[in-house]
Amino acid sequence: MIMRAMAIGFVLWLINAAIFRFAGEFFFYPDSVPPYALFIAVVAIGAAITFVVLKLLREAPGDESEAAVSVAMPSLLLNALLVYDFGRVFPNLDVALDGVYGALAMVYAASMTFTGLLMTRISPTDERV
Repeated sequence: MIMRAMAIGFVLWLINAAIFRFAGEFFFYPDSVPPYALFIAVVAIGAAITFVVLKLLREAPGDESEAAVSVAMPSLLLNALLVYDFGRVFPNLDVALDGVYGALAMVYAASMTFTGLLMTRISPTDERV
């Protein structure tokens, strides 16, 4: 289960990186305030993707949060490398946007993890906080 979820997370990261590499200039506009609407959209997209992926994986009750973390992990790890070499990886974007991209990546992974936590069904024998 974890390996399948991580494989899906890697594919999602690859799609995300390709979108920003080849069409990133359509997401970021120069001389504008930080794209707060984009942050809200990323949260919604991350939550929707996580919901769909967890339904497709048919996780056992109580394992939804573990699967969501496994889906988000490739994005967390690999986007750190993209931000480090932002200018080389994304030559179509201004180098000053590395922080915005990194923040979007963190919000995306956090929304995936939080959605998994919300979807976790606790069994009656588990401790409740």
